[in-house]
Amino acid sequence: MKTKMIFVLAVASGISMSCQRMKFAQVSEDVQSSLSIPLDPVPVTPEPPVTPPPPVVVPVKPQPVLSAGACAADSSTVLTSCQTCQVPLNPPAPPQFSQKGQSLIDIMAIGCSVPNKSAPVGYKAPTRDELIQRLNRLSPTFYPDTNMSASQVAVIEGLKSSSSMQNKMFGGLWYQPPLSDAFETYFGIEVGEAVYQLCYQSSESKFTPTNTTELHSKQYIDCTYNMGFGCTETTTYKNANTYRNQLRAGMLESINNPYVAPPPTPSKNCQWEKYDGYYDMGGPEQVAKWLVSSQKVSLEVKGPAGRCDVITSLPTGSDIPTGEVVMSAYVCK
Repeated sequence: MKTKMIFVLAVASGISMSCQRMKFAQVSEDVQSSLSIPLDPVPVTPEPPVTPPPPVVVPVKPQPVLSAGACAADSSTVLTSCQTCQVPLNPPAPPQFSQKGQSLIDIMAIGCSVPNKSAPVGYKAPTRDELIQRLNRLSPTFYPDTNMSASQVAVIEGLKSSSSMQNKMFGGLWYQPPLSDAFETYFGIEVGEAVYQLCYQSSESKFTPTNTTELHSKQYIDCTYNMGFGCTETTTYKNANTYRNQLRAGMLESINNPYVAPPPTPSKNCQWEKYDGYYDMGGPEQVAKWLVSSQKVSLEVKGPAGRCDVITSLPTGSDIPTGEVVMSAYVCK
């Protein structure tokens, strides 16, 4: 037993001495690299770039545009597609023509076109506008209206509408009593004189704007032929010569001072206001303000489904606009 223990101790001591004599040398990095086992590279998939989400843009509605101004006197100011500024006007100026002057133009516009053998070669009847140009100042001032007899009314109105009377008066002999008597005592000019002066514009006319020839009744002419003097003209023809001189004055004025229509004058001053923008940014308040002041208000909705209406109360329900509008109002004082 003692022998075994000695043996074991000897062995352990030898081992311990052997371990103390062994030392590990440092291996260089190059050697380590040469001794390492090569490995296949692992493929690396690049990650896709991360795109940040677009920023949330909240649209900012522009502020509505308010404007104002004066309405044009000729009512030409357009506010919306369904509203213009209607400016009230003063009563119209006196008419250009008296009733008598208008009747003479109406009748001669027809009579000058009725064929007559006395017409000059190549004669072309004047148009109505040409007659108006020659007689443009036969106004109530220069050629006033006069009381008409029953025969004058019948003849003057008949010559405007009856083709048979027109042909009888202008298509043959000018002297057609009692028709021609009613014509000349109302207008102050004989039928033949009117045709030669107004239609033919002939120097052969006994009546001109500047001469002084008079009208006479058949009774007066017969008296003068038989008695030579001391004859008295009838009141009807005395009046007719007054109308004759008035016709001359009107014709001269038509040449020297042609008629110019006076411009219409407004009787009130009108002002307009307009709102252009989103309805929900002050539209209801603006409409309410206009309606309270008794203005004429219109509302036009923009866009493909737009509409335009003249309104008398605030829109309600489905009529309330949801987008851009143009609203207008005007008031006259």
